[in-house]
Amino acid sequence: MFIGIFCSANANIPDLYFEETKRLGRWIGENGHSLVWGGCSLGLMETVGRSFLEGRSLGTDGSEGSLIGVVPSIIEERGKVFSPMDRTIRCSNLSQRKDLIVENSDVLIALPGGIGTLDEIFTVVSSSTIGYHSKKMLIYDVGGFWQPLKNLMDHLEKEGMIRGDYRSRIVFCSSLDEIKRFSLSGTED
Repeated sequence: MFIGIFCSANANIPDLYFEETKRLGRWIGENGHSLVWGGCSLGLMETVGRSFLEGRSLGTDGSEGSLIGVVPSIIEERGKVFSPMDRTIRCSNLSQRKDLIVENSDVLIALPGGIGTLDEIFTVVSSSTIGYHSKKMLIYDVGGFWQPLKNLMDHLEKEGMIRGDYRSRIVFCSSLDEIKRFSLSGTED
């Protein structure tokens, strides 16, 4: 499975976010899945890449996933590209990066992040809403980080601003076990 990750590139954030990012990255690598992400050497992005590589080295089932970075030119120019990667997909800007991560992933997961991560979440969901793809957006609600967003989504739904049930496209997961179950099965158990 190709798992796309969206997350913060900031380093000055709570340790809990790094701990859970490490656990997720290690699980992806240990289980032979591929990681598709922003390819940056900062914050949670760097953490998920490093922990993927650690997990991959510990994998026992014989399959080996790839580490695939989708890297905008500005990240390269600033010398902030994660190394080593199995495959680098170069692009011109953040919009292309989002599109390429979605295109190259089977499932998408958002970890804690800021404006960029919000943009990525809603790009995935809005493009699914109008039929460009049928991929789900899993939101890893580490320590309740995404609860204000869930409250906003509930409010938008209550006020009639969302057609249908947004939960068919956005799944809030409060633990790594939920992420595992949903990403592997496509449905909640």
